[in-house]
Amino acid sequence: MSVSASYSYCTYVDPENHKKEEGVSDSQKPLGLGFIGSGRIAQAHLSAAANLSGHVRVVAIAGRRRDRAEAAARKYGIPAVAGDYRELLTNRDIDAVVITTPNDSHVAIACDAAKAGKHILVEKPMALDTASAETMVRAAEDGGVTLMVAQSRRFSDAVRELVRRLPEIGDILRVHIAFLVAFAQPPTEWWRSSAQAGGLVILLQGSHSLDSIYWWLGRTPQSIYATAARTNPAWEGEDEADIVCRFAGGTTATVHLSLSTSPAIHEALVVGRTGHLRLIERPAGPPFENIYRLEKNGEVLSDGLQSPSLYTHQLREFVEAVRERRTPLASGREILHVMRMLDAARASARSGQPVPL
Repeated sequence: MSVSASYSYCTYVDPENHKKEEGVSDSQKPLGLGFIGSGRIAQAHLSAAANLSGHVRVVAIAGRRRDRAEAAARKYGIPAVAGDYRELLTNRDIDAVVITTPNDSHVAIACDAAKAGKHILVEKPMALDTASAETMVRAAEDGGVTLMVAQSRRFSDAVRELVRRLPEIGDILRVHIAFLVAFAQPPTEWWRSSAQAGGLVILLQGSHSLDSIYWWLGRTPQSIYATAARTNPAWEGEDEADIVCRFAGGTTATVHLSLSTSPAIHEALVVGRTGHLRLIERPAGPPFENIYRLEKNGEVLSDGLQSPSLYTHQLREFVEAVRERRTPLASGREILHVMRMLDAARASARSGQPVPL
């Protein structure tokens, strides 16, 4: 696979900031991070790294656009900008990489990182398809490195409380998720390309929603039926989609996705035999900051700003998994189940027929 994230500019290094710490054991040192990608979503991960400055140190960043990568380096005090992500992978001070490049580049970059012995946190969707995701998992296992997928919606306090309370509502009968937002124009250029994005909204937002369904129910469905449409000429891929997941025993999960709904609606309803849980996410204002409201049977359990951010909790999980040499939440191998669901949804949207798993 060709790599769309290629770079062609020089390195600058602050020697004082780039010195290795001496007299400190590896378990005590901050984990050295290299960022591959400097665009929109990278800002959320960089902010998380700043929040965990005692646990991680961003050593270098590589980005397709020189001005944006250098601006990020200045803002976050990153000592080096790599001219090519492969150059970044040769840096011995880097223990792990955070990959935030376009969807079609994840597999090649992750495989190169695994071969270089770097642990990997990769943005969702993990890859364009299950076959590519399996290649990433094999590369990580062969390289003896941790591979975690940035399924950030797992890491709000409200979602973790929802998961803790699932047994209280009995056997789950129904899950309903609406992830409806508005983007008149793509916030990042590669969204325009169906080849780079893998279509659009099914992978972009469906990767969150289908992951929630898989995580909350602990299993994959028997079949998936989906419809999709493009209503905005600003991009090539679908911007509206609906997905129906049918499980053994009659449980049904539905997902409704939109890039054209204003004001946004992002909520989930989980219905069990003895009650229901409702989760509502609202934007707090600044990008990637959200307010969460969790209800059980109409009673408000929590309602407030998520602080620290989802991305901070997520990065902490990644760092601790690397340190403890354990499998992280949302490991690459676990997310293969979600990739199979995404493959089925995209195939169903193309064929107009349900797809068995």
